[in-house]
Amino acid sequence: MQGPGSPARLRVLIVDDLADCADSLAMVLQLWGYDVRTATEGTAALEAAHDFRPHVALLDVEMPGLHGGELARRLRERLPGLLTVAVTATDPRDRRFEDYRADFHLHFSKPCDLDCLQTLLAACAGGIRG
Repeated sequence: MQGPGSPARLRVLIVDDLADCADSLAMVLQLWGYDVRTATEGTAALEAAHDFRPHVALLDVEMPGLHGGELARRLRERLPGLLTVAVTATDPRDRRFEDYRADFHLHFSKPCDLDCLQTLLAACAGGIRG
């Protein structure tokens, strides 16, 4: 819980249909000091986002059920200002990527470059207000 005058913690939602991937990335982000939630499918992610209200969503793209691009669109409709980041094994030069490129602000290839991710999240954390 945040006390008066304490800085707000960056909230990050991680969605990956491979629970081990989501959980291991979540552990790293928690060690960095971020508030993290995970989900393994789109519907659960939408429910988690409702109460959690993340600042950043790290989303796998090729998931069964709700595709990552559609999930990003729905999350951004509900949470204006949310930064959506594709974290996927899909090559950005792949033709399928064109279908959802506009749904994401950024793209990280798996395995994610943790130095780049840390830089991005630190920049985002610097911009949040309590």
